[in-house]
Amino acid sequence: QNALYQSCHEDENDVQTISHKCQVVGREHYEQMTRSKKYQDRQDLYYLAGTYDPTTGRLVTAEGVPILC
Repeated sequence: QNALYQSCHEDENDVQTISHKCQVVGREHYEQMTRSKKYQDRQDLYYLAGTYDPTTGRLVTAEGVPILC
């Protein structure tokens, strides 16, 4: 939950589709932040879980470990 994967995939979207900004941090920082009462209920906080290559369909964790799908 709240994990995001970065990708080189590009899309064009209307500006009206943007509802709000969010914050993306590393997993360790995310875990530290969510232990704090200040951040526990935030719906706009995510962590970078890894990368996705749309040409190969390959997922790799932030630590460099391939994920088999």
